Amino acid sequence: MSMFDRLPNAIAAQLSGELLFCAGTDLLGDGRFGEQWLALTEQEATVWTQSGELVLRVAVAEVSDARAVTGIGGGALLADTESGPVVLLRYTATLGSVFGFAAKLLAAVAKDEERPAPSEKDMPRLCPKCRTPLREGSNTCPVCKNNGKVIVRMLRYTKPYKLQMTAAAVLLLITTLVELVPPYLTKVLLDDVLQPRGPVSALFAVVSGLAATLVVLAAMQTVRGLIGVWVGSKLMGDLRRDVYDALMRLSLSFFDRRQTSQFIARVNSDSEAMRQFMTDGVIWVAGETLRVAAIFIIMFNLNWKLTLLALLPMPVMVVVSMTLWPMIGRRWYQQWRSIFRLNVLVGDSLQGIRVVKAFGQEPVEMARYEGANRDVVRNNIRIEGLWQGMFPLFSLVAGAGTTLIWFYGGRSVLQDSMSLGGMMALIAYLAMLFGPLQWVSQMINWASHALSAGDRVFEIMDTPSEVPDTAEPKPIGRVYGDVSFRSVTYGYEKHHPVIKDIALDVKAGEMIGLVGHSGAGKSTFINLICRFYDPDDGSVTIDGVDLRLIGQSDLRKQIGVVLQETFLFDGTIAENIAYSKPDATPEDIMRAAKIANAHDFIVRLPDGYDTRVGERGHRLSGGEKQRVSIARAVIHDPRILILDEATASVDTETERQIQEAISRLVKGRTTFAIAHRLSTLRGADRLVVLERGRIVEVGTHEALLEREGVYFKLVEAQKETSKIKGVEG
Repeated sequence: MSMFDRLPNAIAAQLSGELLFCAGTDLLGDGRFGEQWLALTEQEATVWTQSGELVLRVAVAEVSDARAVTGIGGGALLADTESGPVVLLRYTATLGSVFGFAAKLLAAVAKDEERPAPSEKDMPRLCPKCRTPLREGSNTCPVCKNNGKVIVRMLRYTKPYKLQMTAAAVLLLITTLVELVPPYLTKVLLDDVLQPRGPVSALFAVVSGLAATLVVLAAMQTVRGLIGVWVGSKLMGDLRRDVYDALMRLSLSFFDRRQTSQFIARVNSDSEAMRQFMTDGVIWVAGETLRVAAIFIIMFNLNWKLTLLALLPMPVMVVVSMTLWPMIGRRWYQQWRSIFRLNVLVGDSLQGIRVVKAFGQEPVEMARYEGANRDVVRNNIRIEGLWQGMFPLFSLVAGAGTTLIWFYGGRSVLQDSMSLGGMMALIAYLAMLFGPLQWVSQMINWASHALSAGDRVFEIMDTPSEVPDTAEPKPIGRVYGDVSFRSVTYGYEKHHPVIKDIALDVKAGEMIGLVGHSGAGKSTFINLICRFYDPDDGSVTIDGVDLRLIGQSDLRKQIGVVLQETFLFDGTIAENIAYSKPDATPEDIMRAAKIANAHDFIVRLPDGYDTRVGERGHRLSGGEKQRVSIARAVIHDPRILILDEATASVDTETERQIQEAISRLVKGRTTFAIAHRLSTLRGADRLVVLERGRIVEVGTHEALLEREGVYFKLVEAQKETSKIKGVEG
C-alpha cells in the first residue's frame, strides 16, 4: 500500500494470523513524540514499539466499533469495547487519513462487513528520499525537488527564439556598459573641468557625452523591451499550448481524482510565472551579474582599498538571502495553496448558486469563504512581511558601505590623496552595485514563483495517460457494431472492482438496456465501451478488435453519446449541434434537428439556429438541451450509440418527443441505454441486469418478469413509487 505496510521484522515475527494492515505512528501514548506501530489481523489489534515490544493488545471479538477522533494538530484511534472505549494510539495531523482508514477497516473486521479498499487519500505516498508526504496526485517532492532540472527545462522553451534572445543579450551587454559611463564622466567633470575651472567647451563636451549616453540608453532599452514583449508573448503561447495539449491527452481517471478548477490556474497563472522568469528574470539576472562584474573592475581601478572597505557588508546580504530562500519557498507554496482553495470555493459556490439560494445557505457559504479568505490574508501577511523586513535590512547594509566611503574617502580627499571626482564616482558605482543586491529578494520572488509553477506545469506534461493510444492502431474503417465483453473486471481503485467478470456479446444493430440499482456498475459499463477507462482484466472488442488496438480518434468517430447531464458549450445552437462535424452544412444541421424533434422549438427562438445558449446551455430548458444533444449525436452518425438516462428529469410531453427522436436515432445502430424509468427500455432487444458489478440476469422485459428475479423486484418497486406506464399493463 505505502511505506506504512513495511512492518519491522521484530514485530512481524511475533504476529499470529495474516496481517491485514499496519502503520507507523509518530506519537507515543502519552502524547510525546516517538514511534509506535499498529498491526491489525483478523483476530486482534496490537500496538508495538519499534524494537518489537508489545504495548497494547485488543481482541477483535471484544470490539464493537472503531473510530478516529480528531483533535488540534493530531488525533487518536479508539476501539469501542464492552468495557468502554480504548485508545489504541495517538498520531499527528499528518497521519490523520491513514488512521482514519485504520478505524474503518477495524470496524469492518469487528462487524464482519465488506473490507474497505484504501485509496491514495487514505494511504498517502512519501518521498523515498526525505519521507515528506507527497501531494495527492503528485510525484514531485516539494522539499528535495531538483530545481536545476526545472530551470533547464524551462529555458528549453527559449530555443526557437535564440536569435531574438541573442539580440536582446547583445543589447543588454551594450546597455550595461553604457550605464557605467555617466559616473565616470561625472568624475571627469569634477576633476578635469569644474575644479580647475576649465573652458566652457570642455564642459559642453562632457555634458554632451552625458546626454548622448542617456539617449543611447533610452533607445536600446526600448528596442530590448520590444524584443522582450515579442519573445515573452511567444513563450507564453507555447507554454499554454503545451499544458492544454497535455491536459487533453490525459484520461478521465486523472480528472476524476482532481478538482478541474486547479487546471485553469496551471494553464494561465503558472504559465505567466514561468514566462516572467524566463524573459524578465533571466535577462535581469544576466544583466545585473554583468553589471556587478564591470563595477567591481572599475571600482578596484579607482581605489582598491576603499572598494574592499565598502564591500565588507556584502557577505551579510548574501548570507541573509541564502538563509531566507527555503523559508520563502515554503511560504510561497502555502500562499499558493490558500489562494487555490479560495478559488475552488468561489467556483463551487457560484456554479451551484441556485442550490445555495434554494436552501438559504448564503450565510454558510459566506462563513466558508471568510475562513478561506482568512487563511489567504494570514499567508499573505507572512510572505509580504518577510519582503518588507528584507528591504530595510538590505538598505541598512548598503548604507553602511556608503557611509564608510564617505568617511574614509572624504578623509582621503581632505588629505589630497584622492580626488573629489574619484570619491563621487566610487559612491555612484557603489550605489549601482548595491542596487541589484537589494533586489536579490525580487530575483528570489521570480525564481520561487517560477520553480513552483514549473513543477506544477511539468507534472501535468509528464503524467502518462492511463488510457494510452496505441503506437500502431489497426484501421477499422466503418464498423458493423458487434460489441463483446470478455471476462471484464474494472475498478476506479484497482483493488476495489466496480464491475466483475462481465461477459456479454452484443450483435450489430441490437439495443441493450442496462438495468440495476444505483452503484451497480451501469455507467462504468458504458465508460468502458467509450474507452474512457481500460479494463483491469479481460477485454472489450468491437467487431472482434480489442479497443486498445484501435486509435482513439477512430473509435470516437464510431460512438455517439447522449448523457443525462447534457453539456452545451457557450456558442450558438448550430455550433453545438455541429460540434462533432465542424464542416456540416446548414442543411445537415437542420436535418439532424428535425430527427431530434428540436427544429420546432429552435425556429421559434428570436435568432433561430444562431441563438446563443449561454454558459453550459443555461438559456435552454432541460428538455431543449437534451434534444440539441440528440441532434449532436445524429449529425455524428455513429454506429454505436450510448444513451445514459437520456429522458430523466423532463416532463411527460418532452419525454414523448425525446423518445420519438431516440427511436429514430437508434435504427440500425448498436445501442446501449441506461434509464431510470424502466418503461423507456421496453423497446430494447435485451435487458442486462447488473447487481454489485455482476450480470445477474439477461433477457427481454417479458422473460425477466416471468423469472421473478432481480428485474421483477425493480419493476415492482417502481410500481409502488411511480406507477410506471407500460409496465403495469
